[in-house]
Amino acid sequence: MKIKILCSLFVAVSLICCLSTPAQSLTQKQIKQIEEIAQTIASQHNANSQALLDDMTVSSQAVAASRNVRFTNVLRVRKGLTHDEKKQFKNELIKEILPQACQQNAHNPAFDRGLYYTFIYKNTYGEKLVEFNVDKKTCNR
Repeated sequence: MKIKILCSLFVAVSLICCLSTPAQSLTQKQIKQIEEIAQTIASQHNANSQALLDDMTVSSQAVAASRNVRFTNVLRVRKGLTHDEKKQFKNELIKEILPQACQQNAHNPAFDRGLYYTFIYKNTYGEKLVEFNVDKKTCNR
């Protein structure tokens, strides 16, 4: 299964603002900038979400909350996957998504300052299949 991610969503982040050096603590203004970037990413994703739909992906929605952008994808996957099947699915998703997200945010000041992404996958029955975060620490592993 090929998971599609719009590169423009992550690239847009680095074009929106420039923050001060990572060694300094965040000011309220910087936090507000990151929150605005998260909102912009979510809005852009939702505006383009139809392009992500395919035979397996029923819907894809993004919501911004503070410095987090949560992507929720609903897939046509059978009901009642076992723990091992979910674990294997999660590992495959991480192998595909993590390198892309890390590469696209490598020079992103907002990502350096706490912007992070949560990827949630559910089936059409409402069962959560997988959830994982991508942040600067995850990318540095």
